[in-house]
Amino acid sequence: MTARGRKVLAVDLDEVSADTVAKRLRRYEADHGEALSRAAIHGRQIRDAVPPGRRVQVEACLDEPGFSRDVPVMADARRVLRDLAERFEIVFATSAMDHPVSLHDRYLWLQESFPFVPDRGYVFCGSKQFVHADYLIDDNPRNLEVFPGRGLLFDAHHNVAEDRFPRLSSWRDVHRYFA
Repeated sequence: MTARGRKVLAVDLDEVSADTVAKRLRRYEADHGEALSRAAIHGRQIRDAVPPGRRVQVEACLDEPGFSRDVPVMADARRVLRDLAERFEIVFATSAMDHPVSLHDRYLWLQESFPFVPDRGYVFCGSKQFVHADYLIDDNPRNLEVFPGRGLLFDAHHNVAEDRFPRLSSWRDVHRYFA
């Protein structure tokens, strides 16, 4: 709870508020001249869905300056978070230390994509165990396992078999959950 008496809702970036998969799939096609579909990555990591000789390059794009700068916003995320910001303190919590080169790009992306959340609400961390919030919406079970509050799993291609956390399949589901 904040000083204003509102609960805190922490939101992850990649594959939750930022459609990083869409950008990575476009990048794969541009780099290799062939499409990689969402169906092809269903149930696994992107690196595990490509030929072994391409795995390093597929992951390396995440560490390129500028890659995180123009990732699309997930469908309905802006609208739902703007609505929830009237009742919750919204913070963005990202495991940015996984790709520290992206810190500046992620900061600018947040400023442009969610201008109603002040930059004091950005948490760039290595582990989400240090995020003090009432809720965390994240696509990675690893982050929810260590989060001290209520973890909510956002549906993603790589977490389809996960069943330990309440699952939200879209931002419309997020809106209904907090209605």
